[in-house]
Amino acid sequence: MTKIDKNREIPKFLLDKRYLLGSVVFVFTFSILFMAVYTPFSTTAWFNLENSEHFNMTTAFYVVALAIMFISKLLMSQMQSKINFTPYKYILWVLAEIIIISLFYIQFTYTFIPTIEESTGHLFAKAFGCILLIIAIPYTILTLYAAYKSKTEELEMLQYEMSLTNEPSVMYPSLVNLYDYNGTLKLTINSDSLYYMESQDNYVKIYYENHDKLLSYMLRSRTKTIEENLVDTSMVRCHRSYMVNVMKINHIKKGGKARYIVLSNNEIKPIPVSKSYFKNLVEKIDKYNSSVLSKRHEKSDETTTIEEINVSDSE
Repeated sequence: MTKIDKNREIPKFLLDKRYLLGSVVFVFTFSILFMAVYTPFSTTAWFNLENSEHFNMTTAFYVVALAIMFISKLLMSQMQSKINFTPYKYILWVLAEIIIISLFYIQFTYTFIPTIEESTGHLFAKAFGCILLIIAIPYTILTLYAAYKSKTEELEMLQYEMSLTNEPSVMYPSLVNLYDYNGTLKLTINSDSLYYMESQDNYVKIYYENHDKLLSYMLRSRTKTIEENLVDTSMVRCHRSYMVNVMKINHIKKGGKARYIVLSNNEIKPIPVSKSYFKNLVEKIDKYNSSVLSKRHEKSDETTTIEEINVSDSE
């Protein structure tokens, strides 16, 4: 099984769709503060907020620049299943964003200020430098936070797996193996600790319990692949975006026409059940209940046999 060089991976949270779109909001907020400091010292012809005409031009440029970043992040989210984003590729992608926005700045300037005497190269250099300053700082902060979050998650999972090895009662059938896109085994988890999984684009967020604390682990994999690998376990698909552990189901309730699964952990919100998956869910629950009853009968028979042997010995 091929192992990925960890040093060549970027923090996985950087590629999460919610995180990517959130980065646009963060860059926008930071750029407003940056502009307040930058514009008084700027020699740019129109990039300022001092009068209504320049304010409107700056606002229009901002809207388009943010739209470019927004589209870029959506493409990055969709392309990650085809591209293995190393730090090098990620930096090139961000530089491409800056170049495209800079080129738009040049076109925008020549369109609305045709009398400008600055050369294209000079305009591009100023635009590239300004946009790089605006983007570099928030991106660095986001990358460091994503790395911290990823390492924290990995450490929690490592601590969980270490505690798992100290439990002699855990047998192979009770363990669930989970693999990433490349078929690399990323974690092994006790089904007794597993609650549910939530699909998030190219990732699956796995919720499990360790020392009475609900934790999560984000795995880069397709939900369909995980569903196929866990067909013989207690996990079952109940929704396009969710899989639940039937061992952890408290009850299923109705809310109008919809159904929701209530799990045994009060921290977890009710999980929706799709009509198309309801029959499959019920069959899995029935199968699990039958298995539990069967095991109880086996234990009962074993107890009876032992008692009979003991009585025979005593006689």
